[in-house]
Amino acid sequence: MQIQRAPKYLLRTIVLLVIMFIGLNGCLGRFETKPVLTSSCNINWQQIAGITSGILPDSTAADGLHVLVFNIHDRLLPGSVFSSGGHTEEEMACIGDLAKKFDLVLFQEAFVRPAQIARYTKHAWSDHPLFAEGGGGDWWPLRMVCEICLSPGLLMLAREKPESTYAEPYEAFAGWNTALNKADDFFSKGFQLVQFPTFWVLNSHMDSGRGQDSIDARALQFQQITTALKRLVSDEVPLLIGMDSNLRPNQEEQDGNILREFLEANGLTLVRQSGPDLIAARNIKMEFPQSLPLKDVLSDHNALSIVIHPPSVPLFLPWLQ
Repeated sequence: MQIQRAPKYLLRTIVLLVIMFIGLNGCLGRFETKPVLTSSCNINWQQIAGITSGILPDSTAADGLHVLVFNIHDRLLPGSVFSSGGHTEEEMACIGDLAKKFDLVLFQEAFVRPAQIARYTKHAWSDHPLFAEGGGGDWWPLRMVCEICLSPGLLMLAREKPESTYAEPYEAFAGWNTALNKADDFFSKGFQLVQFPTFWVLNSHMDSGRGQDSIDARALQFQQITTALKRLVSDEVPLLIGMDSNLRPNQEEQDGNILREFLEANGLTLVRQSGPDLIAARNIKMEFPQSLPLKDVLSDHNALSIVIHPPSVPLFLPWLQ
């Protein structure tokens, strides 16, 4: 009798797993299907955050390129069973209004509404990479039911179109959403590297756990970035990096070593850091680096901004051979 029931038990288990993954897809795994944001921002987020108008660029600003780096925490769609942790469409419109003020925008955790944000801000160019293979989200059956799990959640917006774009998923990652190692085995984090006429830009989001496995994964991820930079970008070429590094160099000695080695290996200067988020650069004139106190207002992170003055003469930048 037990032998006869085993196939039925196995079939029931498979059916339950399929239902579970379909449910996850409906709750967490989908991109927004609405083509545009239809809500407007009626939240006085500047007043709530204590940000005066003089801190943000306006439409007439012509002195350099104004850059925004921001983990926007857009991971859940309204209507999911976990939607209390996600953004409303109105909040996304507020984030879009902020982005409109900047010439170059580097978003992290733009998982579910990247296309809608890009249409809303009306920047001339946008890039949101997807990784067909590789990365934490590339395993069956997850990749079959979770659209956003093959996304690193990176979105770059710019007023000028770049020369070339490149992206890689991270080969190292750790975490099944335990207390120390977060759910990085479910998302294909990575980096995007973009060549503009006179400088390059790198945007990334690193492994987020606090356990040793995640620390080791972050170290390998930074090494992977360095390898790509050495292969694709000449050492003397101007480079701007904005990212959610998930490093805590002031609290964790290993994180401090990882960051120091990365900066030294690539000739970078740490320009600004707020929690895990940072801006680093080389061979670019910069001014007014600042942190925008938007944590618990529009995200679970503060934003960073800076004004850069890239070289005015296009450089010969070697690309893929």
